[in-house]
Amino acid sequence: MRRILLVNPNTNAATTAMMVEAARGAVAEVGQDATVHGVTAATGPAMIIDPAALADAVAPTVAAGRAGVDAYAAEAVIVAAFGDPGIAELRAAVQVPVLGIGETALRAAAGRRVPFAIVTSTPRLHAPLSGLVAAHCPDGNFVGIFYADGDPVELAADPDRNVAALDAAIDAALAAGAQCVVIGGGPLTGAARQLASRTDVAVIEPVPCAVRSALSVLDHAMQC
Repeated sequence: MRRILLVNPNTNAATTAMMVEAARGAVAEVGQDATVHGVTAATGPAMIIDPAALADAVAPTVAAGRAGVDAYAAEAVIVAAFGDPGIAELRAAVQVPVLGIGETALRAAAGRRVPFAIVTSTPRLHAPLSGLVAAHCPDGNFVGIFYADGDPVELAADPDRNVAALDAAIDAALAAGAQCVVIGGGPLTGAARQLASRTDVAVIEPVPCAVRSALSVLDHAMQC
């Protein structure tokens, strides 16, 4: 059985549980013999909503990832915050593949070869998210980043309002020409699943996308 570690760079254990549930659901959907374990950063931000919080999450993410790899004998690690904090440092610290939900989702979107956009709730992360796109999809047909209207922390505390606000942001992305949208955020996992039922646009859910990528990497390593 393959063992995947999901690291939540936020300190919210409930968010970790939600993302692990989604990750395990993705494993079940593809019929793989794998399990997903989750670990939560011990310190740092409860929710990453600005560049300072993104930077503060790096060291706790690396510490949680290293401990989790040892505790669960993980064969792959997923960094489950859309800004992929600490991914380079964690790759240098462990001997297993490390994937970020941001990089894998953006590459999946670009691979569709249609105009795509990011839809999220954290406008203060505009610069880091733009940098993520530039790093992983320099030639992609990127339409832009569209934000839910409202404070991200307040939206996260009100799931129905959160989904409605993200849904409106998807409408704005469609109006700008997007045919595919990436829901940008680990804590938005539950909302992403609901929004994926839309039939007028392809919606990429970052956590399940990262799980599929991790399984593909592990399968390739086994074949080699």
